[in-house]
Amino acid sequence: MKSLELSNREVSYKLVEYMNALERRGYYNGSVLVARNGQILLSQGYGMASFEHEAVNTSITKFRLGAITKGFTAIAILQLQEQGKLSVDDFICRHLPGYPNGESITIHHLLSNSSGIPDYPRMEGYWVKTMRLFATIEDTFQTFKDQPLEYTPGEQYSYSSSNYIILSAIIEKVSGLSYNEYIFERICRPLNMNNTGIEDGRSVLKDCASGYSVCKEIFRSEFVDMSIHLGAGAMYSTVEDLYVWDRALYTERLISERSLKMLFDQKTPPCGSYGWIVDEHILNKKVRKRIGHVGSMNGFWADFNRYVDDDLVIIVLSNVNLTPVETMSRRLAQIAYGESVEVLQEVHPIKLDPNEMEQYAGIYEYGRDDSIVASSKHTSADMEEALNLLTSMKIPDIAVGRFHAIFQQYGIHTDHTIIVICEKGKLYLFMPKQYHGAWFQYEFIPVSRAADSTTWVALHIDEQVVFNHSSGEEMGFIHRDVNGNQIYVRRIHSI
Repeated sequence: MKSLELSNREVSYKLVEYMNALERRGYYNGSVLVARNGQILLSQGYGMASFEHEAVNTSITKFRLGAITKGFTAIAILQLQEQGKLSVDDFICRHLPGYPNGESITIHHLLSNSSGIPDYPRMEGYWVKTMRLFATIEDTFQTFKDQPLEYTPGEQYSYSSSNYIILSAIIEKVSGLSYNEYIFERICRPLNMNNTGIEDGRSVLKDCASGYSVCKEIFRSEFVDMSIHLGAGAMYSTVEDLYVWDRALYTERLISERSLKMLFDQKTPPCGSYGWIVDEHILNKKVRKRIGHVGSMNGFWADFNRYVDDDLVIIVLSNVNLTPVETMSRRLAQIAYGESVEVLQEVHPIKLDPNEMEQYAGIYEYGRDDSIVASSKHTSADMEEALNLLTSMKIPDIAVGRFHAIFQQYGIHTDHTIIVICEKGKLYLFMPKQYHGAWFQYEFIPVSRAADSTTWVALHIDEQVVFNHSSGEEMGFIHRDVNGNQIYVRRIHSI
């Protein structure tokens, strides 16, 4: 890989070139900001903030931040510690008397994801009902507080948003302000982050993007009442405001140097600690310290990365949840550090006979032993019935995972399966995405044909499949994901 030392002007040009190519291919809806040494190299919106109203994204479009909210919650706790109103070593029973296991769980355990408290979005009924209802902190507590701990506090680490709901309650109890008021008065207002705040599920937000997912076509994501997420994930912001946030974290405007060291000096476990993940990336053949966090909320993905030794920040916000924001952030970092990154070229669809397209439909598997595949008790007729059921499912059924019952009934193994569906002259892959495990149905279009293969590219994400159709060979294809990883997938049942 070619390495270069680039000026800010050269980096800016390459960043713009890379992002424009993504937008032309339809692979990005959102806003991006990249800055180095206090100079903004790119600050731009791409695609649609609202497909219904044909409103475009800009650098001041508001996006839901999801778990990036946790970094703000951690700052609030450390401010209160500096004021002498609490200590991170306090057991939570001191501030929330009667909370289960409160005498063995400290504020530090909550901040560091080491409390053992289960994650409330994984509780039964969350996706079908709980997330759709207005909730006070006490209401959200009821979804998890009586669940047994997953381990003794402090002995392990596991990501749990429940920790940050409890921290929200402690902030309110100790400060005398609501969580919303505290974040606005003690963080946003002092920094003039005027386009940042907490969604309460009721107020009208101007210039706010709508969240989307992909099931054959782009559609509005499942509704979530943001009141349930509070300090765990209820914030919204813009790339420009988050850049202000980045600059403030180099100073003592919000907390002291000692508190900043608590946040950023040590590497964290993979699940993060004190609202951040501190680790290292190798970029341009050199180890770079990274402080960041990714966040998701129905229809939104956000990635915020600070390479603090080089004063580089990369902020990627998207309002389509199929978008691989972490991969994008990595590519933008590579460009900023002088690595060569491929710029996507235009592609031109070709026409195929619908009958040929239909021959690709079926259930495909990869990475499993032949004897396991061969042991399926279901006939081709069973598999055809399963495929017909999957094809007829509506978007809400797929969004809440009701297809898993069909998988279980017909012996379809979720860990090794890709389903190819042909419907009305279009070809769709139905598969989980590696960066968060949710299943999507998304369209592929044919772009080239050889004697024994056909190449297809996805409409909404930079992926490719190459079907083989050599005479006498089993049907299969090579799938290349957005990170360049390839797997060979072979069909075990056709229609």
